[in-house]
Amino acid sequence: MSKGGWSCPHSINNVCEIIKKECDPGDKGCVLYGKALFSSPLSPSNEAFEKRMERKLKKIEEQILNKRGS
Repeated sequence: MSKGGWSCPHSINNVCEIIKKECDPGDKGCVLYGKALFSSPLSPSNEAFEKRMERKLKKIEEQILNKRGS
C-alpha cells in the first residue's frame, strides 16, 4: 500500500503478509490497528485507538491521584 507518503513493509503487491488479504491500513490484524487514528471515520482502528487513549489517560490520572494521596 502506498497512498500518501507511507508504505507498509508487510504489503507485497497490495496484499498484507500478516493477515493474508488486501492491504487496508488500520484493519483488525494490521500492525497499526488501535495505534493510529485514521482520517476515514469508517476505519476500525479509530474506535480501538480512542479506547486505548482513554485507558492511558485513566492510568495517568490514577497515578497523579495516588501521588497526591501519598
